[in-house]
Amino acid sequence: MLEITGTNVFYGAIQALENVTIHVEQGEIVSIIGSNGAGKSTLLRTISGLQRPRTGEIKFLGKDIHETSPDQIVRMGISHSPEGRRIFTNMSVLENLQLGAFTRKDGQIGADMESVMNRFPRLRERLKQSAGTLSGGEQQMLAIGRALMSRPKLLLLDEPSLGLAPNLVAEIFRIVLDLNKDGTTILLVEQNANRALEIANRAYVLETGAIVLSDTGHNLLTNPKVKEAYLGG
Repeated sequence: MLEITGTNVFYGAIQALENVTIHVEQGEIVSIIGSNGAGKSTLLRTISGLQRPRTGEIKFLGKDIHETSPDQIVRMGISHSPEGRRIFTNMSVLENLQLGAFTRKDGQIGADMESVMNRFPRLRERLKQSAGTLSGGEQQMLAIGRALMSRPKLLLLDEPSLGLAPNLVAEIFRIVLDLNKDGTTILLVEQNANRALEIANRAYVLETGAIVLSDTGHNLLTNPKVKEAYLGG
């Protein structure tokens, strides 16, 4: 579904991604783990067209997208729930969800809105409430719900558990698994390496902008180097 080959990304003279090559197959959960500043968010921003690679290829469903505009990438079937949620705090929950469907002109938007609210019942209770007054967990649910409103084939999730209490972390990861079971392919960036590897079909370790390890999630969970660097022993 997604194929990234030899991709290099710079911020001015600073290289953020170095010769990154990864792939995501339809139906998978693929996790990207790594420390702060490793380039994880840059990778997702590059896929979604918010950052341009200097060299390399990015193909989605066989089509080259590395020079495609972000709105066209959404129309093609990639949706991005960014780090820090980035919801529109002065707008209502309903308005945030409606904005998630801004590229669509089909007649299924209402049905998808209902599906999102069924998946996130707390959002249904707060539809007219200002998004900025939601709790951190509710804002994360809104960010994911907004991304789902574009009806993505591939969902990019950037740090969905960041700053959440343990019970909400468990709920967010349950939702990620449910989305995948319902047919959404997921590329997950996550600092909670244990959780990210537990649910991943495959995973990559990103260090200072370069892929240094790749394997199944299970194998990386038991890899001594990964355990020492990212799993607390």
